[in-house]
Amino acid sequence: MSAKFTLAQQFVEIYPQAAARVLEEMALDAASTFIDAVPDKQSSNLLSSMLPYHAAKCISQLSAGVAVRYLAELEPRIAAAILRHVPSELRNVILKDLPRQLSARIFVILNYSLSMVGAWVEPSVLAFPLDCSIGEAQLRLKNEGYADFHRVYVVDEAQHLKGFVRMVRLIQADGDSPLAEHLEPVTGALRASASLDMAMENAGWLENDYLPVLDRRDKFLGVLSYAALRSAASRPRPPVEDKDVSGTFMDLAETCYLGLAELMSTSLAIEKSVNESEER
Repeated sequence: MSAKFTLAQQFVEIYPQAAARVLEEMALDAASTFIDAVPDKQSSNLLSSMLPYHAAKCISQLSAGVAVRYLAELEPRIAAAILRHVPSELRNVILKDLPRQLSARIFVILNYSLSMVGAWVEPSVLAFPLDCSIGEAQLRLKNEGYADFHRVYVVDEAQHLKGFVRMVRLIQADGDSPLAEHLEPVTGALRASASLDMAMENAGWLENDYLPVLDRRDKFLGVLSYAALRSAASRPRPPVEDKDVSGTFMDLAETCYLGLAELMSTSLAIEKSVNESEER
């Protein structure tokens, strides 16, 4: 092991957030190779410290088995935030191979009803860290070939949405200035668990073609376009009124899934014990 790589590992161990920022700006192949080269614990720490969009791109470069190994060490909500940006075929394989309880929690977080905003969100939206400079943001835009939503969203380390910067201002601003100096407050943010009918009534559509979508803990999930919302709302739906139950629904659903998983595990254990007794 070279002295340089050892030093890089020590840096990751002490400053995972700073290392994550560096990886987000590196070429995808180099970033994913480095994540796979360090010890598993550091790999997981790096992925959880990266913005989900970038972490997912790195995960997509790895085999499903390796991805499972790293994601299995993450909190369900962090793993779900990353998997939301992973291609569906690979995501399904990873979910199948993750530990049962973790997979159940992630499944609940990822799968909103088709009558809810969360089912229609566009997750492949590049968000920027709050401590980013204008120059760093400009470089990321250039490297990503970012779709023009007329603004870029800014999140803190916990993925909470802190505001947005208009694209034209980002392009024209001094590269050395902090991105945070150019933030504007977000109005009209949608809840992922809100019904489509409720979302249609949001006053934010009067001035925006896209609105940010947040989970029940105010974490940024992506954006929803008004065109996509109108199309989703026009589809036939069951005559059930969805309400924003963000404070209770997901907790209840998680409890149900986990209870079922534990019940299955217990039943299998009892069945195995009975079979062993009969054999004796």
